[in-house]
Amino acid sequence: MRKPPFPKSVGNAIRGVIWMLKSERNFQLEVLALVMNIFLIIFLKLNPHDAALILIVCFAVLSLEILNTCVEKICDIIQPEFDVRVKIIKDIAAAAVLLMALASVAVGVLVYWKYVF
Repeated sequence: MRKPPFPKSVGNAIRGVIWMLKSERNFQLEVLALVMNIFLIIFLKLNPHDAALILIVCFAVLSLEILNTCVEKICDIIQPEFDVRVKIIKDIAAAAVLLMALASVAVGVLVYWKYVF
């Protein structure tokens, strides 16, 4: 199969993000957290290094959420009926998102602490 031209690939990716925004509640909440962080970056006038750290962890959480959703959708196609093995796979993918979300909170506390207090 031939690869699509770059603009078409970007369009496909944008459609994927739009689908996530329309369909996935956790993704919507994480995007809200990103917007709040962008506001705080501007309001608190974070230096470029700190702003980059905040943005990196925000986008890491969003990216892992997308991958988690992919794992869940693939598992649902492969095994539509309940299967303990599939449950474990889905739980592990969700754990990756949870760990990154916890790391992002830790980074947020460490970065914002010096600007608030």
